[in-house]
Amino acid sequence: MEQEPPVEHHYLLRYAKTGDARYLSLHDVRRALERATRRAGLPLAYSRGFRPKPRLTFGPPLAVGAEGLREVVVLSLRADVPPDSVRDRLASATADGMAVGEVRRVARRKFGTAWAAYDLQLDDAPDDLAERIGRLLDADSFVVQRDDRAGRPSRSRDIRPGVIALAVASHDGLHARLSLRDGSIVTPRDLAPALGVEFSRVVRTEIETELSE
Repeated sequence: MEQEPPVEHHYLLRYAKTGDARYLSLHDVRRALERATRRAGLPLAYSRGFRPKPRLTFGPPLAVGAEGLREVVVLSLRADVPPDSVRDRLASATADGMAVGEVRRVARRKFGTAWAAYDLQLDDAPDDLAERIGRLLDADSFVVQRDDRAGRPSRSRDIRPGVIALAVASHDGLHARLSLRDGSIVTPRDLAPALGVEFSRVVRTEIETELSE
């Protein structure tokens, strides 16, 4: 008879990735959180099979070098631990620059994301930045071609459906709200060539999650 899967308890964590931690890749963040749960004495759940993997379900990755103030991960445990205890135990075990904030119970491990908000600082803001933003927002479509990491031109795509909001915040800064939905995902790396600018600092300030009941 096939064995029943063990009961798992799911917790949605909000955490910051700032300072030196902004240079961690998603793989590095995963390993750091795995180590933190072990140091905190939390009974992390694992997948079944030949090579069990820890049950950590992350939101969309940040580019290396970007900061996140309210990043999201669902942590699955084998035991029912009060959310406050999960937060407090992790807070003293996480690496520098990875501060744990809100922790709450959720019904499932998987979740969706709707949008992300960003604060974007420019290297050299053009005088007509507001006009460039206006042209983007007024357009029905706005096609960009972004080079890949090796400098080769990548496929052109229309980013306009994924730009939810965009505004000048200061002489060298922008606020942006960009889609995270499949088919209309836009990142600051897409936005920069659309505006003809470069960003010296990227801070993701919020991720809007969609949790299934």
